[in-house]
Amino acid sequence: MRWALILALLVGPALGDDLRIGHLSLTRDPRYFQDWGYARLIAPPPVITADAARMAVDDLKFTTDAAGLNVSLDARTADSADLATTARAMIAAGDAYLVLDLPAADVAAVAQAVGDQPVLLVNATAPEDSLRAACYPNMVHSGPSQRQLMDAFAQYLRAMNWTRALLLVGEDPSDALMADAFQTAADRLRIEVVDRRNFTLAADPEHREGNNIRLLTGGIDYDVVFVADTRGEFGRYVPYATQRPRPVIGSIGLTASAWHWAFERDGATQVSSRFDKRTGRKIQPADWDVWIAVKSVVAAVTKTPRPDPEKVRAFLVSDKLKLDGSKGVTLNYRSWDGQMRQPILLATGDAVIAVAPIEGFTHQTTTLDTLGTDEAEFACN
Repeated sequence: MRWALILALLVGPALGDDLRIGHLSLTRDPRYFQDWGYARLIAPPPVITADAARMAVDDLKFTTDAAGLNVSLDARTADSADLATTARAMIAAGDAYLVLDLPAADVAAVAQAVGDQPVLLVNATAPEDSLRAACYPNMVHSGPSQRQLMDAFAQYLRAMNWTRALLLVGEDPSDALMADAFQTAADRLRIEVVDRRNFTLAADPEHREGNNIRLLTGGIDYDVVFVADTRGEFGRYVPYATQRPRPVIGSIGLTASAWHWAFERDGATQVSSRFDKRTGRKIQPADWDVWIAVKSVVAAVTKTPRPDPEKVRAFLVSDKLKLDGSKGVTLNYRSWDGQMRQPILLATGDAVIAVAPIEGFTHQTTTLDTLGTDEAEFACN
């Protein structure tokens, strides 16, 4: 009996244990439910990332059954004003792990509201670097940071020897954040931003230099045009309309993301196909961000003796975690900012063109740390 007790303490969850994972999203999140009617565009299917969370639970059923772990998903949506109350209610109901599919401001609000609660938060879909710099002690980030995405662009530009970029920035505040992150990544690899120009939706002649793409891209030389247009207000009008015949990257043209349905290496096709079959729509980057977040939690719980949120987070940011995300390398989280190390896909609408880290970029620890804020330059706010 004594040895059985010792063995039980050394292993993970006991037979019959329950693991409740919460998934919290915003009602009609503007990142997914946009009003496309102004352009008579066909609206894409809504992105409901709870679908990906459920798929992750099913994908790991063999492992959790073997560990005697009963996993259930508690998926809820709420208006912005009710998110903090909903999160506290989920924790009270037994959700010790919450995967957040929320805009950055809402992620911060939830983190502050439950900071004294026994819970691990996984920010799955908000890329803002400010959330990493906030250093919430009970949070990790499964989706890529803005710096990871922009560093992928910078590496590709350097590899292609496209070293002069014209930066076009929209009017939304998130556009400026994206542009700032690209500027930082460009400076890191000595990519020159020859000019930063603001686009305006104002249609009057007085603003024609800000709403006319040909005028906006004229009067200067550049190798590539980088578009920061997170809401899709003007970016689709930029390709083939620039003053000089140059490639367009950023929010349109060549884009950077954690995942793309056309990725065909390292088992990616199987992940995308399973999702397509379950949902009837193509998997989106946010879906993968949530899928890997749930996989992270389950993997850590099954390998942590007598797990609790604090111990699980410690395991996630240790070198013990070796997570398969169907990207060709094992994934884990950085200890300094809680950010998942991961390759970034550079793709057009229907093809993956390159995968960063680009060959030739090296790091003393792992090439994955050439993407994003490195430990030596990181500081908590």
